[in-house]
Amino acid sequence: MLKAYSDVRNRCQIHPHRMAEVKCERCKVGLCSECTHEYNGQKLCGNCAAELEYIEVSKPTFRDRVRDFFTSLRNTVIVVAVLAVIVGAGFLLLRPVFDQPITPEQMARFRYAASGSFQTPEGINANSTVLGASLLSSTSQAKGYEATHLINEYVGDSYPGWRSAGAAFPQDVVVQHDGTSLVSKVILTQQPGEPAATEVKDFEIDISNEGPDSGWVKVGEWTAAQTAGPQRFTFTATPGKWIRLRILSNYGSTEYTSLGEFDAFVVSNGPGAVPTPAATP
Repeated sequence: MLKAYSDVRNRCQIHPHRMAEVKCERCKVGLCSECTHEYNGQKLCGNCAAELEYIEVSKPTFRDRVRDFFTSLRNTVIVVAVLAVIVGAGFLLLRPVFDQPITPEQMARFRYAASGSFQTPEGINANSTVLGASLLSSTSQAKGYEATHLINEYVGDSYPGWRSAGAAFPQDVVVQHDGTSLVSKVILTQQPGEPAATEVKDFEIDISNEGPDSGWVKVGEWTAAQTAGPQRFTFTATPGKWIRLRILSNYGSTEYTSLGEFDAFVVSNGPGAVPTPAATP
């Protein structure tokens, strides 16, 4: 049996009646002289020789490579050009949106939306326009420095605060809330960049739950300091829909009075305590 198997292996794969003279150097099958093909110095069967010839013919020439390179480059340029047209058209359509600055009120909306709540470390700002508060009236205001800037929840050099139209006193600013609020704290912030003499000095806070022209209850009178940053003034929690900031004096300016921000807070767990005036400089 072993001899028969060996005899079969030593015969030509194509002509089994002939003894194999060589073996294909690639697939190792037996070959007679008629079935042997020489390719690049190798003795091969017909299948292996044809396969290697096809591989050799299929190899890209230098010319083919150059043509493929420029074809790929052309396609890339076309894609980039199409993308540039799309991006350019999109930019032209959206340019008015990009050129429009974000207002302080929009910034406040973004902050509240990001936090998921109107509650802040200070409490809930009843003077927030996001919560429906609005400026009802002011004694005076300079053009470009309107009293609405006092309740936009932003203080900074890049955006103006409020200026009165002159140096007369008192200067009243009345804010109307969306509903009755139990306010127990106000925060005043001097406007950065304004002359120190124009900053608010003495002021009082009044609250009314009857109307903007009646029922005012004075909850406290204080002296604001000439300092950067928010200044907090607390008092017994008082219900009201209208709150009035009455400015009684500034630090000596005979031209106008300035202020950056006027906030009024509902403090859920606040003390509702005796007014605590800021230190007078």
